[in-house]
Amino acid sequence: MSQMPVTLIQPLKGTVMYKKVFVGLLLFAILTTTLAACAIRDESAASGPAAHMGNANFTTPSVTITKGSSLALVDDVSVEHIIKNGSWVNGKAVEKTEPGAPTVDLTFNGGDSATIGPFNTAGKFELYCTIHPGMNLTVIVQ
Repeated sequence: MSQMPVTLIQPLKGTVMYKKVFVGLLLFAILTTTLAACAIRDESAASGPAAHMGNANFTTPSVTITKGSSLALVDDVSVEHIIKNGSWVNGKAVEKTEPGAPTVDLTFNGGDSATIGPFNTAGKFELYCTIHPGMNLTVIVQ
């Protein structure tokens, strides 16, 4: 008689262990799916209009976007850039905030990107790199 309860307890201990393993795997799957979804969202954010930066310049000095859009700034090289509102004029940095322009004050360390905007006002807006003289970008919003 004393062996019968032992036999009934053994299958219950194994079942509890399998449940713990199952719950652990389920939580791992949920975490993995959540992280994958976040990565997909980040990639799609950079798929819109973009301005790329080289060693000491924007690869294209101007970019045209539609009103209400954001702009991705992409540092394609391993060079630091500090991007602000304004422009280089005759070799002198002129910081200025234009009405309707989003405020930009971003530091890039190379190989990274950031999104600015949205640009909700039509017009021309100037951005520049405070480190590299002459590195200007004109954003034309239509």
